[in-house]
Order: sequence, then C-alpha cells, then structure tokens
Amino acid sequence: MAYDLLVKDCRLVRPDAVIACSVAVRDGRVAALLDAAETVAADAVIDAAGRHVVPGLIDTHVHLGNAGRPFGQDCRTESRAAVTGGVTTMLVYVVTRGSYDDVLPAYRRAVEECSIVDMLFHLAIVAPEQISDIPRYANRYGVRSFKAFMAYKGREISPSGIQGVTDGELFDFFCQVAGVDGGVALVHCENIELIASTQRPYVEAGRQDTAAWSDSRPIFGELEAIRRALTFAEQAGVHFALPHMGIGSGSEFLREKRHGAARLTVETCPHYLLLDKDHDQGVAGKVNPPLRERAQVDALWERLLDSTVDVIGSDQCAYTRESKGCDLWTARAGITGGTTMILPVLLSEGVRTGRLPITRLVELTSARPAQVFGLYPRKGALEVGSDADLVILDEDREVRVDPGVLNTASDYTPYEGYVARGWSAMTIVGGRVVYEDDRVVGSPGHAQVLTAERR
Repeated sequence: MAYDLLVKDCRLVRPDAVIACSVAVRDGRVAALLDAAETVAADAVIDAAGRHVVPGLIDTHVHLGNAGRPFGQDCRTESRAAVTGGVTTMLVYVVTRGSYDDVLPAYRRAVEECSIVDMLFHLAIVAPEQISDIPRYANRYGVRSFKAFMAYKGREISPSGIQGVTDGELFDFFCQVAGVDGGVALVHCENIELIASTQRPYVEAGRQDTAAWSDSRPIFGELEAIRRALTFAEQAGVHFALPHMGIGSGSEFLREKRHGAARLTVETCPHYLLLDKDHDQGVAGKVNPPLRERAQVDALWERLLDSTVDVIGSDQCAYTRESKGCDLWTARAGITGGTTMILPVLLSEGVRTGRLPITRLVELTSARPAQVFGLYPRKGALEVGSDADLVILDEDREVRVDPGVLNTASDYTPYEGYVARGWSAMTIVGGRVVYEDDRVVGSPGHAQVLTAERR
C-alpha cells in the first residue's frame, strides 16, 4: 500500500541526535522512518534536500479572543501566524469570570471550524468560585492545566477578565490542581502590592518609555513572588509551571526541578531572548512581566542551556494598535507577533550563533512541551504513530520582520525591523502542507481540541 506522503532526504532532529532518514506518512500520522536512500511508493513526495526537519513546534502560551474580536476569528488568523513560524500546536488560555461550562463547547467548535492547527486549552482561574470546580473541569473536558495570577489586582484588573488571587486562594488553587491526575498549575508571579508602590513616581513623572514600565516592576519583586509561589507549591505537592520568565541572573535556583513534593517547569518567551527595556518601543514593549536589561537577556540564554528553562511559549496577544491603547500606564500588556517568532529567534540568535544546539531547540519547542502538558508522543516527536506535524527549515533565509510577513491580525509588532536569519521553508500539519513558499496554503476544517493524557 502506497503512503500518502513521503518527505525524503531529511536530517531529522531529535533532542538527542540528528539522523538521516525519510519520513513516510499515512492517515495523518508518521507511518515509517525509512533510510534516506530508500525508494517507496507515495501519492506525494517532498524533497527536503538534506535540510534539517524538526517536529512541529508547540507554542505553550497563546491568548486568543482578547483583542475585541470573536475567538473563532482569532483562531483563523493566529493559526495562520502559527504555521508561518512552524508552530503546529497552540496551547491557548481560555478566560471567563463565569462557568467554563458556558464557553468551552463554543470554543471547541470555533477551533474545529476556524483553526489550521490543533489546540490544547489552559483554563484561567480568575474568580474564587472557580477553584472548587477544577476537578470537575478536568474530568469533563480533559483539561489538565490551570492558571492563576498573583498580579492583576486593583487598577490592573484586565479588561479581558483576568483578576489576581489572594495568597489563600493561591494555596487552595494549588491543592485542587494537585488532585488532578496529570494536573499542571501555572502562576503569573509578580508582587502587585510592591508594584503599586514602585510605579507611583514613574506615573507621576509622566514617563512613557519601555524602560519606565520595566523599572516600575522590579526584578526582586518578581523573584519574591516566584519564591512565595514555589513555597506554596511545595506544601501542596503540585506540578508548578512558571510561565513567561524573563530573568536570567537570579533565577538559577529554579534549575532544581524537584522542590520537596513539587515538580517545576519553567517557560520563557522569544521577546525575553531578543528585546530589552532600553530599546524604547513605548507601549509596544509593554508586557508583564516586563522586558529587562541586556545583561538579563544574555544570562537568560545561559538558562536555556543549563536546563533552568524547559519550554518556550510566545505569550501571543493579537492586539491592534487601537485595542492595545496608546498610554503606557493604561494600555493593555502583551506582545504581538510572538507565535511566528519563536523559531526565527531561536535559529537566528541561538543556532546560527552557536550558543544553542539544534537538538536543544527541538527539546525546548517540541519534546518537553508535549511531555509536560500530556501530549507526548502524539505531539513533540516524529516517531511511528506520532502526528505528522513537521517543519522543513531554511536556515539561510533572511526575513525582515513586519506585521505582513507574520500573517497575524495585529497591525504592529515590537519585532518589526528585525532581520531573522532562519525561517520555516515548509510547515506540515497532520500530513498536509499548510505553509510553503512564503504563503499559507492550508485551510481550516481538520483541527482538533486536544485532551491531555493522565499520568
């Protein structure tokens, strides 16, 4: 029986090795890994021409439906942005202040009807009454990852409904997630009471620069919140995942992945690996936690190599200039264009410069995210039986970034003007080509909402 697709002459990248092979696909799954010189019958043949081929990237941190557009519309546009950057699975935060029973069925339909890529939902816990429902949501919807916020209180409560928890609620949250088989508790860690004090002089001075936002949210306040959350997680015995960490120097204590009864996972984002607070972009550079100084950027790359950092997510928010806002102190926090930029930043600033092995890139963007969030080996690997999600790399391609090349709904990005050296030559999802020759060619209708495996 012929294969549906043969991707021949690959240098297939795994976390531990690069192997020469051809990838045979049938019914959307990897059916065989063949010798690179082997000839077999296939309905379609793609010649990778000896280039690196990596498993489709998993973006662990995406926000959709928070920029004034319907969730389904963002599924359509931002999944196009995803495949442009070789991302074939998106882990999306769903937010409501009411019951998730009222929104998840509609969100599932939106993914199936509008997205090009599969998605997994994280549920944001933004109201105290949602905490006791965590086990029921896990059992009913197969959701295993839940997020709480130590920030977003008082004047910073988000228009999208995000609101922070008290310390008592945080500990209760950890205990509830600890009771979920395979549960992962994500927490946004910043000391909002400290920030309320440290921000005051910057606001009164009328500062509108990126550095003002960053300096008003000091590093020690972020580290204090991380240590406090980790202390609670140890007592609860939960798998604690720290999202969007941008601190390189000072975060070394997170290298230990077992803290008493707590397991730890650490995520960072491409903007923390490329941008810094002193390259002023005003509100475009406003993100929580904030950008830091260049020394922190350089140190964060070391945290990718010493296993402090486990996974990469974009913290993508598909804002427009209008929905973002124009005043630094009232504009919405969040980075645009990030999903597309994970792969180019890691290739350009990491692999090309020699400070990041390409095997480590695959570990950070595919294998470990799939393992942490219960998707492995269906996702995050190219083994027999895995979904045929893969990316053929063009490591010599140069792209000057602007919103148009990112294929996002956003009309601006803080990455604008950056020249990436390394991009996706072709992105394949479920055995279907969805991006090639600088164009998105895939269409919705095949995506699924994934269920995390119990462990």
